[in-house]
Amino acid sequence: MMDLEQASRQAGIDIPALFSSAKAKADLNAAMRCIDDLPEDMAMEVLREFVRRHRRSTSGQRHANIWIRQRSSALRQIVRRWPVPIYHLNTDLRRAAIAKEWADRCAGTLHQMTEFGRVQADSKALLEAVKYHADQWGFCPVLPSFDHYEQKLADGQLSDAFFDMVAGALARLVDDKWWVRQLERSWRRHTEHAAIIMGKVKAGTSPYISHKAMQEYKQRKQANAAWLNSVYAVNEQEQLQILLADAVGGSIANPAVRRAELMVRMRGFEDLAESQGYVGEFYTWTAPSCFHSWKKAKKGPAYANKKYKGNDPRETQKYLCQQWAKCRSKLHREEVELFGFRVVEPHHDGTPHWHLLLFFKPEQLRQARSIMRRYALEHHKDELAPPKGKKGPRHNGYRARFDFKTIDPNKGSATGYIAKYIAKNIDGAYVDYDHEAESGGQQGAEGVGAWASMWGIRQFQQIGGPSVTVWRELRRLKEAVANDELFERIRHSADASNWQNFVEFMGGTNCRRADRPLQLLKKLEAEANCYGEDVKRIVGVFSASHFETTRIEGWAISKYGLGETPSSAEGSEGNLSGFSRLSDASRVGSLSGGSRAPWSSDNNCTEGSKPAEKDRKPAQVEEHLRRVFGLTDTDIASLRAGAVFDDGEQQIKLRHDPELGLQLLVSQSPKAEAWADERSNKEYEAELAAAQRDEHAARLRQLRREAYQLLDANDKEQGDLQSAITTWWQSQPVQYQQQALDTLADVIDKQQTEQKMLAAFEAGREFVAEEKEPAEPADPRETAWTMFADLDVATVRAQLAEAMAERFGM
Repeated sequence: MMDLEQASRQAGIDIPALFSSAKAKADLNAAMRCIDDLPEDMAMEVLREFVRRHRRSTSGQRHANIWIRQRSSALRQIVRRWPVPIYHLNTDLRRAAIAKEWADRCAGTLHQMTEFGRVQADSKALLEAVKYHADQWGFCPVLPSFDHYEQKLADGQLSDAFFDMVAGALARLVDDKWWVRQLERSWRRHTEHAAIIMGKVKAGTSPYISHKAMQEYKQRKQANAAWLNSVYAVNEQEQLQILLADAVGGSIANPAVRRAELMVRMRGFEDLAESQGYVGEFYTWTAPSCFHSWKKAKKGPAYANKKYKGNDPRETQKYLCQQWAKCRSKLHREEVELFGFRVVEPHHDGTPHWHLLLFFKPEQLRQARSIMRRYALEHHKDELAPPKGKKGPRHNGYRARFDFKTIDPNKGSATGYIAKYIAKNIDGAYVDYDHEAESGGQQGAEGVGAWASMWGIRQFQQIGGPSVTVWRELRRLKEAVANDELFERIRHSADASNWQNFVEFMGGTNCRRADRPLQLLKKLEAEANCYGEDVKRIVGVFSASHFETTRIEGWAISKYGLGETPSSAEGSEGNLSGFSRLSDASRVGSLSGGSRAPWSSDNNCTEGSKPAEKDRKPAQVEEHLRRVFGLTDTDIASLRAGAVFDDGEQQIKLRHDPELGLQLLVSQSPKAEAWADERSNKEYEAELAAAQRDEHAARLRQLRREAYQLLDANDKEQGDLQSAITTWWQSQPVQYQQQALDTLADVIDKQQTEQKMLAAFEAGREFVAEEKEPAEPADPRETAWTMFADLDVATVRAQLAEAMAERFGM
């Protein structure tokens, strides 16, 4: 159990003095047992809250005991989801190391089952075996359908697309970068879920999302804005360029544009419903009580929910989607026609709930409402029962979970009814006060945006109607379409922002997508992504007799505009005016104007000017930015694009020097100077050297492990062994092929020595090792990388092949 004195010191509270009575001491001992196996930071937060609740009143002591048992159990549940101790994931470097380890595990399983690509394994068995490691984390790439797999395989009905998806899934599972992305996202959600359980996300504290997550979200947005303002979208073929920030500002990524488009589509649906005699209803669909961590009292602060089972917002959203999927299937079977919109927004504790504005035929309204209510209340019906003896003849306690309101055109439009929910969840425009968050509309909308980004929840979804992507592509066309009257009518409707006519011309609200008159025109780019997969890219729109391209090919992202060169663009880095496009208000912002502290070089790489050193400088500088300043990859990308990082104590920027390469410049303030005195360049160089040694040792261990597996997996026939060694050697990166040969030779020598020792033991004689002359220390300039740096790959392979022939007699 955690030591009480240590807990008091870390919590900053004299805990023994507050628990003096025998009963209070017993409560404290029970609480310490509850938090004993929790991570230290979580345990301290829970203990502080328990002390506050226990000391609040005599009647509150029992509630405090119940609270700590429930919350510690929920925290223990989410901590145990990880297959490694939680503290192994609390830094970027540790997560990167774990990603590499588990990617290597997947790769090892893949190589073992396929014998390094020489044996063809069953696709399903291979994928399940490799995916086993990711299943322990709950990670999974996109998989093909394995329904009736054996029958389809026997009949030869499995398509190339099926095997391509299997190959893509395997490529991701053995990629440490894919693992890093999964770990980063899961870690952020884990810490936010823990914050919800501990009461850091609720009304009166921080609604929708925790303060820490909110600050990180703002920093990412500011860094992204700085990067967008520093790069161009350039098309050299068409001689076009546009600042990327301007391009984003004109798309639906702009909240104002997004809100306007949603309102146009909603108004179009309402006009269409009115013309066809449909009736609109507004529904509010809420998850059962066990999904809510905190409840909001009508008067007073939020309080803990005793029924909470530890679900996070993403799991709650998944539950709602499952219930809606069953509801949609039932409505389809009953041939109930509907269309409209769904809006997802959070409660104050981050639990999602839905608002739906749907239109039905009048004769199907009651049937549709009954079906939706059935699935909304399918589980946990007991919590909706009224208190004993208080059930009236018209009891409707289900409205806490499923509420509805029929739209009366005489009292207001359906669009006006949902407008506040759309604005509230985008930018807060025209929303004076957010009652759920108890804050202003814009502040509440920012919290909702951060919440949706954190949990990956889709806020708005159109139900029924044609594809909005076709609508957006047609709005790119400004010229009339000749020789196709229907095509031109649809294009003109989109250009005039007339969603009602667009829907009617596209076949109505319930037409199948394959039967729509216009479809998206896509171009297949072979092996276009980093996993060697084909990528479909939208290039236009087509009908049965005509097509129109809507996008110009040849665009590229560049930090230089047309006519600019790196030298001319970097010429402005000698003064601060080169950063004038960035916003002064952002954390990564402009330094133009005002007096600043002097810039000092902090690249830690000023000695020497050898080409090999210059090649390694960018990686060293970036590692220094991550380790010392705590910058993310997004921040570093902004700095590389020309931005300036300002944390209130010092400013940081990168400069490209023709002689010294990449330099890190820090504007020294008094606080920054104190840091510089504490941390010398030699300390950093020692850390960097240690990291390089660790990387070299890890690579050596991996090569040695592969060499042993290679020799064990093959019989001792010369032909098979030669083929296996050649395949393995060619699969290594060029700069590591010489090291791979040395490692394999060392392993073979050790095996031969072991065989001689065994033979001597069996013969009953003493084994005497052969004495070898000590090898001279290798000159770094004579390593394979330096020797072959200026040669092409074919020459490298040829020279290494000679070394292999001499060493192994091949």
